[in-house]
Amino acid sequence: MHALNLDRMSGVAHYATSLLDEVIPLRNASHADLVSYAVEVPMRYAECFGVLNCGGKTSLVDNRQFVGWSCHDAKRSLLFRNREIQVEIHVDPHDPDSCNEPGYVRDIILEPTDRAINGAEAQRRFIGIDGSLLVV
Repeated sequence: MHALNLDRMSGVAHYATSLLDEVIPLRNASHADLVSYAVEVPMRYAECFGVLNCGGKTSLVDNRQFVGWSCHDAKRSLLFRNREIQVEIHVDPHDPDSCNEPGYVRDIILEPTDRAINGAEAQRRFIGIDGSLLVV
């Protein structure tokens, strides 16, 4: 039974990274190649990038897709937008289920942008790329 669960988890991880590659593509890399996600504030606006297995970094093809993040801790959520889809990636390197996954991804939430902004259930707080409070 354990082998079946590992095979299923591997299939889900492959599908998830393929989806992320399509919706929020990285420059010259795949989300499957990531060891972790990182946020830096080099100037005025924050940027999200991926740390690769080889130790290098890669950025999003379109940096404007990164909208914000939940905190500076290792366990956090990253918020992206791609046209009409909002993508929230939950990262947790200490979670036993995600510690072996690419980028330590624990969960991915997809929702329409208009629902995420106007929905009554939308009460998640993020740090916007400009440092402001962002509630979705």
